[in-house]
Amino acid sequence: MGKFKKLGIILTSTAFSVGVLSPMAQASANVKEPQERVAIQVASTETKITKSMLIKQLNTLFPDKFNFVTEKDFSMGEAHYFNDDKTIRYDLSFYKTINGKDVYGDFTFKGENLELENFHYQPINIADALYPVKYSESEAKKIAQDFLKKLPNTANYKLLEDNIYDDFGFSRPLSEPITYSFAYSPTHNGVELSNQYINIDVLANGEVTGMYRNTDSTSKATFDSLEQKKNESDILAQIRKNLSVDLRYMVDYNYQTEEAIAKLVYMPPTSFNGVHAINGKWQTMDGFTSEVPKVKGVEKLTSKPLEPRKKNLTLAEVEELAKSFLKVDSDKVKLQIDSVRERENENGETIYTVDYMYESGNRGYGMSIEVNKATGEIVHYEDIRSEFVETDDKVEPISKDAALGKAIDYLKEWAPSYIHNYSKPIDDTVYNKNSKQYYFSFPRIVNGIAVVGDEISVGISADGKLSSLHVNHRKIDNWPSVNKVIPADKAKATFNEGVKLKLQYAKQDDKNNHHYDLVYSPVYNGSLFNGIDATTGEWLQKVDDSKEKPAISHPTAGGELTYLLRQNVLEIKDPANFNADTAVNKGEALKILVRSLSYRYDNIGPYGRDDDQQSFNNIDKNHPLYGVVEQAVRMGILKPADQFAVDTALTRQELAEWLVRVLHLENAAKHSDIYKLNFADASSIDPAYAGYIALASAMGLMDGQQNKFNATEKVTYADLAISTVRLAKAVNEENGGRHYY
Repeated sequence: MGKFKKLGIILTSTAFSVGVLSPMAQASANVKEPQERVAIQVASTETKITKSMLIKQLNTLFPDKFNFVTEKDFSMGEAHYFNDDKTIRYDLSFYKTINGKDVYGDFTFKGENLELENFHYQPINIADALYPVKYSESEAKKIAQDFLKKLPNTANYKLLEDNIYDDFGFSRPLSEPITYSFAYSPTHNGVELSNQYINIDVLANGEVTGMYRNTDSTSKATFDSLEQKKNESDILAQIRKNLSVDLRYMVDYNYQTEEAIAKLVYMPPTSFNGVHAINGKWQTMDGFTSEVPKVKGVEKLTSKPLEPRKKNLTLAEVEELAKSFLKVDSDKVKLQIDSVRERENENGETIYTVDYMYESGNRGYGMSIEVNKATGEIVHYEDIRSEFVETDDKVEPISKDAALGKAIDYLKEWAPSYIHNYSKPIDDTVYNKNSKQYYFSFPRIVNGIAVVGDEISVGISADGKLSSLHVNHRKIDNWPSVNKVIPADKAKATFNEGVKLKLQYAKQDDKNNHHYDLVYSPVYNGSLFNGIDATTGEWLQKVDDSKEKPAISHPTAGGELTYLLRQNVLEIKDPANFNADTAVNKGEALKILVRSLSYRYDNIGPYGRDDDQQSFNNIDKNHPLYGVVEQAVRMGILKPADQFAVDTALTRQELAEWLVRVLHLENAAKHSDIYKLNFADASSIDPAYAGYIALASAMGLMDGQQNKFNATEKVTYADLAISTVRLAKAVNEENGGRHYY
């Protein structure tokens, strides 16, 4: 046998929080409980695949594309498989610096046929992928379709018009290349196979730079007949008749600001996620049932807070805890603690991470366990002993109720101080036949209401042992009151009006099952995963029929203004009547510049708002531009001072200074005596700005007007739009796309 090693944990759940990822938040309720995907390393002696074979396959898929990469530039990673998929994967990567710019790529091939499973490629020249772009989205779609045809067994794939596997709405700095993403789903008789797709990324310069495949082989598959399906209207009436709504708190985690906020939402039924199209049975996480599934009520794990396991755990104590907790009763297995590290989580809590290894013969299995320093309680654990301890597959698993009892007992033993905030599972729990485990999700309860996106998950093996424990307890200061929510009947009416059906083929979670059932899945206001804001009554994800905001008309800056508007850098309520020749004040101009180069601009600090930082006396944390101003200070655009004149018009010489500061060239600009300004009005330019104006002009960031710079004239929205787009390209050219978090 070869030597194996755990490569790490890969989360396969699509249960994200609302906010940046709002459409996906509902997914946790409508799919099986998220599981940990563990990659297991295979020794090189266990496979005949070589680096040369991978390079040959790469060049077959991408003829002449990577000729600039030599064989010695490539690196082959260790082969690996996953705990839920034993097909071996092979990784190939390269990294080079060419003319001072980085170019790299990584590729994963699967199985004996070396099927390309995923890849990402960062080309050296991406200038044509910045505005103005070389290829439009429709042209990029044709490129993606042509690439799809090169992949085997994709003739039956069709484009998903509503691509939920896209970038989830992140704001992209304009200094980064524009990337179009297209998702394609496999079909049978024209019907999509649920939760399977290939996602292809195309840069706006026409290069395919990424692909991710999440599909199963259908060589052994059987499918329900389309001819036997019930009428859609009958199933829709069945769903509407039994539709109920649940009031939940939902953690709105904004990945731009790294801040967690709770909001109240009405969610559609979490007890089912479809109806069988032939027999009309309800689809649940536990299979199909004739009875209408009901959501369980809240039942807290304990009515009173329990004492922590051990307050203020020391390094020595956590190491001893790990040794005791992870021990194996076998002379053939050796436990080795590799390291104990400290880190601070998003709540500001100190967490011990203990890296460990099991050695069994010529195999090795590595993983980590996390413990809260203040409470001595386990917050992250995944058992890997099943990889080297043989189990009897014929042994019947304990019952679900018995497994739940075991899970609660383990929580009281290893995470007691948390559990008074959590309830028994309110959504159904399924026994996973592949992993031979129960997965329980204990939702957090606030004001008697369950919280989506803040759960404790526990895995229990078939013999009742603890197989995983994950505590996800976010620090949230303000929980909205239920006093202002709309009535449940009104929310139900909105759901009934907005629900439609999507016909899909779905396969049950069983590796021995190859049959695809025909299912009608409810779609709420255009999305499989949607909810209603309980205070406003509006859908969390809204259908945008226009997709693109209207163009702004202007003789010299129409394209730039429209681009900034559609990238959410520029905020305009009425684009058709917008006067771009209006002077822009410093506050608005700063917001446009900061947004154009930042992922994050609303709040500052490692976990969101930094209340201790205030660079200007008149811009405190309650000011609407507080985050923008503090981000500008971090970027070097502004220097702290007594006041920042938010409402004062920005002049051209001040804009020149800001642009040069973004590029970190202020030291060069300070030497004004070495620059010669060729403008007719050069003598009237303030010497303090001369160097900035010279650099901004020489780099093409700002243009003169009739051989005059007009340093003290006001900057218009049109002027700013042109300079902002040019600055983004300059940032990319100077340092490969620097952006700010």
